Amino acid sequence: MPTNVLYPKVSLERPTGRIARWMVAEGDSVRQGQILFEIEDDKAAVEVEAPADGVIRQMTAADAEVEVGEAVALILGPGENPPSHGPHGTHPNHGERRELDPVPRSAPPSGRRARGPNPTPLARRLAAEHSLDLTAIVGTGPRGRIQKSDIVAQLQRPAGDIASRPGLAGPLPPEARPSDVLNAVWLRQGRGIPLVLLHGFSGDLNNWRGLFAGVRSDWPVLGLDLPGHGGSTRNIPRDFEALAAIVEATLAREVEGPAVLVGHSLGAAVAVRVAARGFADIRALTLFAPAGLSPEMNARFVDGILRAREAASLKPWLLELAANPAVISEPLLQATLESRRDPSLIEAMRDFAARFLPDGTPSFSITADLAQLTIPTRVVFGRADRILPFAATRNLPGNVGLHAIDNCGHMPHLEHPQLCFRVLAELVRSL
Repeated sequence: MPTNVLYPKVSLERPTGRIARWMVAEGDSVRQGQILFEIEDDKAAVEVEAPADGVIRQMTAADAEVEVGEAVALILGPGENPPSHGPHGTHPNHGERRELDPVPRSAPPSGRRARGPNPTPLARRLAAEHSLDLTAIVGTGPRGRIQKSDIVAQLQRPAGDIASRPGLAGPLPPEARPSDVLNAVWLRQGRGIPLVLLHGFSGDLNNWRGLFAGVRSDWPVLGLDLPGHGGSTRNIPRDFEALAAIVEATLAREVEGPAVLVGHSLGAAVAVRVAARGFADIRALTLFAPAGLSPEMNARFVDGILRAREAASLKPWLLELAANPAVISEPLLQATLESRRDPSLIEAMRDFAARFLPDGTPSFSITADLAQLTIPTRVVFGRADRILPFAATRNLPGNVGLHAIDNCGHMPHLEHPQLCFRVLAELVRSL
């Protein structure tokens, strides 16, 4: 099967990017680890390596805007032919992209409302400091994202031009403010039931892009940043119930109708709690390496991943996440390292860990919630997981299906994306 060359995550604030220049040409033979292209932004230059040996085809044009996690080329092995469509739905004509469905980006897909504002973290903080209504601000960044300049422009307008924020649907916890509703990004347009993604501890919504790269599906996909992570509020909910309530409030803002929740690690546990509470219309769950099946976990990882500030100290902890070291690529390392430059983010994650993972132990359990569910639920767990013990899957109730994967660590959706996508797709199609 052809290997997709993916555009990596190099910035926490940008869901898109551009290739500065290709180091190879269409039809060249390349070797695994060879530099294929360069990415340049305001902070760094990143070299992207070939993930496999073969012949490179269907290269996206340099300087074309692409989404993080999108396939920008194919590597063909001996005897392999490129598909009729290009990588990730592109035509063979370089740089041209075909949408997954006829719905334009400016219109919300069937089954959900248009997405809310998606400010950069700096813009979000400035808006909060000045009590600005983000829904009344038009973003000028990529995909309409609200940037610092948009906030500054709004502050220079007459006071009467700034609208008050409308009331939010959904059950917000007592101490939550409207600004605490989570950062949400529609990663894919589509039709049908939306997939809502909840990442694990110390990650963000961009961690999901690899699962959907190089595959075609009809479903809209919404990624959320948990509190204290990515572009979401730095205010940490008081308990697990309040954490679930903030997710529910965000769903009420973003999704009209039913949804499927997809979670990883701690995000999977939150997904279970949301489904069990019954406030949101959740039709199915797919859970990758869910936390909360037992009190056991790698406590050293929680502390180490937050202490690391340099590439040399961070990479060993990232390697704990995967059975295959190749999954921890240089772009992934650099993107994770970039987040360490935001002291407020690190402090928020520390507060999050103290609240929900005190002393490296989950302060919650999902076994009782799982047992009461009547919706289809699938768990995908790696037998070589070094963060959560595979033995914890013995606590799964009989109403939950288990997919155990050999040679797989704590990130099944990134280590074995095709298998994990097939599990997810079969579940959604059964609804």
